[in-house]
Amino acid sequence: MKPFAHLFLMIPLVLSVVVSFAQQKPIEALDAEKLKGKVEHDLVVAQDGSGHFRTISEAIKAVRVYLPKPITVHIKPGIYREKLVIPGQITHVTFWGEDPGNTIISLDDYAAKDNMGTFETYTLKVLGSDLIFKNLTIQNTAGPVGQAVALHAEGDRLVFENCRFLGNQDTMLASGEGSRQLYKNCYIEGTTDFIFGSATAFFENCTIHSKADSYITAASTPQWASHGFVFMDCKLTADDGVGKVYLGRPWRDFAKTVFVMTEMGEHILPIGWHDWGREATKSTVFYAELQSQGPGSGPDNRADWTYLLDPNDLEKYQKASVLSGLGRDADFYGNRWYGYEKDSSFNLEASYQKDKKSFPQIMPVQLAVRPGIEMLENKVYKRLWDRSLKLDVFKPKIIEKTLPTVLLVHGGGWKSGDKILQRSLAIRLAERGFVAVPVEYRLSPEAQYPAAVQDLKEAVRWIKAHASEFGVDSSRIAISGSSAGAQLASLMGLSSLSVHEGNSDLSPSSRVQAVINMDGILAFHHPESLESKVAAEWLGGHYEQIPEIWEEASPAYLKNPTWVPMLFINSQYPRFHAGRDELAEKLRKAGVSVEIHTLPDTPHPFWLYQPWFEPTVDLITSFLKEIF
Repeated sequence: MKPFAHLFLMIPLVLSVVVSFAQQKPIEALDAEKLKGKVEHDLVVAQDGSGHFRTISEAIKAVRVYLPKPITVHIKPGIYREKLVIPGQITHVTFWGEDPGNTIISLDDYAAKDNMGTFETYTLKVLGSDLIFKNLTIQNTAGPVGQAVALHAEGDRLVFENCRFLGNQDTMLASGEGSRQLYKNCYIEGTTDFIFGSATAFFENCTIHSKADSYITAASTPQWASHGFVFMDCKLTADDGVGKVYLGRPWRDFAKTVFVMTEMGEHILPIGWHDWGREATKSTVFYAELQSQGPGSGPDNRADWTYLLDPNDLEKYQKASVLSGLGRDADFYGNRWYGYEKDSSFNLEASYQKDKKSFPQIMPVQLAVRPGIEMLENKVYKRLWDRSLKLDVFKPKIIEKTLPTVLLVHGGGWKSGDKILQRSLAIRLAERGFVAVPVEYRLSPEAQYPAAVQDLKEAVRWIKAHASEFGVDSSRIAISGSSAGAQLASLMGLSSLSVHEGNSDLSPSSRVQAVINMDGILAFHHPESLESKVAAEWLGGHYEQIPEIWEEASPAYLKNPTWVPMLFINSQYPRFHAGRDELAEKLRKAGVSVEIHTLPDTPHPFWLYQPWFEPTVDLITSFLKEIF
């Protein structure tokens, strides 16, 4: 992932910062010795002298330790014959090659050379944390001369994407107790134990290529670790003539290695695993497979001290389950460091199929844009590395004076959903004379609390900054949410805490003048609330672990809130308005307008269906016209 390029150098130099290979502006060469540990902007390495440095080692030497913001070191094509160490003080750097076919880091050290031993043979040694490597080849060209490491990785929260690791014996050491490493779309080749070490490492969609009859993995997982090596959706291949390969053998007694939905070539031996003379048992080594495929999968003949897992175990070996830590997993920008898979389980069709069983009379609402209404889609309001957050704007085509505006926040348990779920409501509100803005925000698989709240506040600032473009009256802005979106809208509308404001380059305030809550909880830890797992996934832990966060994220429990008028529209289920009555009483005592409407005999997502859609629009319209 590529961070912004507007990071700065805190020394008196004027530099041209390159943010992509496409740009061909001249770059001022830098002196690595003079700038040692001082540079905190993006860098370019090019052997032909067209970058800031000619070698990667010079760039590493120049980077400021414990960077205040992430940077990118762009590496132009070439074969960089260097022995590299990235020390533990170097964090939040992306090393971005152009292509693994032409951007190569290479050396040829091996264990018997000058009696250096296995652990000094590396081409690249990574001790720093929060680092990303993309589009690179890392190789050890010593040949079949014994142990010769290409990559030695020990840092935590390391990501290698679209990289190649080339060698023979001991190609890749994924090590370090507590180290978590992600290898995505990578190619790894070798002969013996060519993926070895103590790290928790997740291999996603990787090709693992054996060059000799031997062993693929040699894990040394510590006994306390829940996971060692996990291979998901990978492919095991081999050179011609190779036909006797083991999936792994235990370097230490409690080695853990699991292959999930991996295609195995015929070179994999039917027994699958080797015990390395340790008399391995199921109480020590944990070697397992789940839904292996291909001629080498042969589940019937595997060693009897290994496991064939049940499909019900699949969730335990998903990327998030393997790589999540004991605490929060946010990177500098609040995103999950290991990436995310979008959860699309909450959508109109799925909700309809579920709810029509209990409410056969319902009809899903899918309005089309009518003449007189203008739809402006996917306006980018916030950028985070190479991730953009977007919103849609629905408004009357002819605007004679600035209009009140409603931001619309979808639900989905803080982990699913899409802004398209608010489209019909946006169209109808635009027809009623409002500017209506469905907003995308980061969901819990991507980023934990408070990222979503900060996103919505930035959306308000952005709308105000572009008020003249859309005919928005910045003094009349409301935020409306449904379900989890209603909790977010309420928190965003009432809170002025700095943790919720986040950082912004936009000058307008994030203040709104009204909040509409459609079946969203106001208190997480409450007798009526049944939120547990989904709330914990978003908040970063269960109540017993982080009670202060659960309260901080509860609109009803905010200290020194900014009171604004609120409209509550609720279904028949009390669990979806936990904390509402307490908050409403506080609003009344503060002399602030509050309305509560309960729609009887309704499903939770009533706003998605007729016969409740139009009454919901009427309630919102009436409330906003009275407020504004």
